[in-house]
Order: sequence, then structure tokens, then C-alpha cells
Amino acid sequence: TFDLMGVEKNAYDSHFGGLNEDAVLDFAIKHNVTAMTRTIYQKIRYVKYMCGDMDAAANYYDLQQELYANCAGQAANGRTALFLINTFIDGLIGLYFARKHRDDEAKWTNVAETAIALVSKWAKSCSWNFANKLSLLQAEYFFLKGDGRAYGSYKASIKQAREHRFNHEEGLAHEKLATYLLHKNKHDEALQHFQDAKQCYAIWHAHVLVQRVEKAIGVLSPLCGGSR
Repeated sequence: TFDLMGVEKNAYDSHFGGLNEDAVLDFAIKHNVTAMTRTIYQKIRYVKYMCGDMDAAANYYDLQQELYANCAGQAANGRTALFLINTFIDGLIGLYFARKHRDDEAKWTNVAETAIALVSKWAKSCSWNFANKLSLLQAEYFFLKGDGRAYGSYKASIKQAREHRFNHEEGLAHEKLATYLLHKNKHDEALQHFQDAKQCYAIWHAHVLVQRVEKAIGVLSPLCGGSR
């Protein structure tokens, strides 16, 4: 939360005697504290993804997969909130890299399809928490496949997130739809969705995300037909 708010405060201080995140993670790795390592990897991956540092997000995904492999799956046990959220984020990371159509496209497509299958199952038992996440994953998957259903799925995710009061995920859906619209050369509509994303992130007090989206707005505005 501090990272996304832009607050320079050590969230680990009260529990780890002044150690920062890097020191706590180093301790966890050296002492084989797999649950702690997993949790920090998940937290960092989420923040990196939300901040748009996709290479770092992918790196922490790979590190966590190594962790799972080296502890016979025990680090993957437990349906914690971070695990649920990061399954969603992992799917989005996978779809981002799959769209690059590099040599590792099959790997990232598999990551995405695995996440979609899990979130689909969870949405059946708890639509309130997972419907918008599933719609966004499906939208990004349709984008990857060149399927025209992408636009409707983005709009569905936005509507579901708004109705369920997930301001940050509504902002994320607006941002992803804006990126999709840029791909379609629909600059004016893309700009509106970037502005909507900025508003959602501001409500969530994620000032770092607001600043990131403002940069996109600044680049895109001169390319649009009217000023907003």
C-alpha cells in the first residue's frame, strides 16, 4: 500500500526491527522460510505489475516458480488473499508477454490459460470477488487472439468492478481497455479511459499509479481530436 501511495515508510519496521524489504527477503531465502519468501515475492510482483514494471513482474513470477519447484510444492499451499490476487495478476502478466509473440509465447500463454481456468472456477463460487477479474482476463485473452469480443469483456469488467466497488481494479480495466483502443487507433476513446483510470486510482489513493497514467495522458492528448 505504501509503495502505491508513494509513501516513504518501511512497512516491515514494526515486525522486523528496522529491516527493510530487501533485508527481510534475504533473511527468508537464506533460512528457507518458504512461506515468508512466497508472500514477499507475491507482494513485490503485484506492485511491480501495477506500476508497469513488466520485466520485474515477470522476473518475480519466475523466482516464485523456482521456489515452488525447490520445495516440492509446499510454498504453493494455502488459498491466501495474496495467492488469489496474484493468480489474477499472473494471468495478466502472461497475456502481456504472450502478445509480444516472442520465443516464450507458449510459456506465457499457458500461464494465462491456467489463471483463467482458476479464476473461472472461483467466479462460480464467489461472483462478487472474481467476476470482474475473470472478465478482464478474458478481454486480454481475446485481445491476444484477435477476437472481437475483447471490447465487450473490457466493458463488462469495468462495470462489474464499479458495481462491486473495486476502485483499483476498475482503474486497471479502464487502463487495459485504453491500451486495446490504442492498438485499434481509437485515440480519443483511449484517452477517456486513461482519464477514467486516473480517477479510479485517485479514489484508491494510489498516487504512484495516478502519476504513471498522467504520463500516458500527456503523451496521448496531442494526438486526439479535442482537449479534455
